[in-house]
Amino acid sequence: MKEEMVERLLVLQKQARNIREWRRLEVVWLRERLGLSGPEVSAALNYKLQTVHVIWHQWIREKELLFRRPAPGGRKHAYLTLEEEKEFLAPFFRTAEAGGVLTVTEIKEAYEGRVNRKVAPSTVYRLLHRHGWRKIVPRKRHPKSDPQKQEKAKKT
Repeated sequence: MKEEMVERLLVLQKQARNIREWRRLEVVWLRERLGLSGPEVSAALNYKLQTVHVIWHQWIREKELLFRRPAPGGRKHAYLTLEEEKEFLAPFFRTAEAGGVLTVTEIKEAYEGRVNRKVAPSTVYRLLHRHGWRKIVPRKRHPKSDPQKQEKAKKT
């Protein structure tokens, strides 16, 4: 039974999708296969002893489900989903494609109306960055223009 579990852990290690899963499998494997103690595993993997014990207790309760948890992080406090953001930006995108000028203030006001609350300008800038927009400002002059030639052309 224990050998089957160790073999299953090796298979799971080969299927690990990220380093976080693989490291958790390592913690369990070192206990199950080599019989290392908590302090030995924590020293070998540079984990805190408490982390090793937490992973072991989760392993006892959850078995393989422990390694299929979603990674921490993500957009937990977003006002809109990515699809809703795309839908919100679509009219602005059409205006921009038609050569219209857009200002962040204009987008910010529309966004605040959509989410029914005040937001910081940085929220709108991050929204635009997330969807691949960038600030494009017209130049005051062409980079290859020659002011001396322009002055000469004005005199004649």
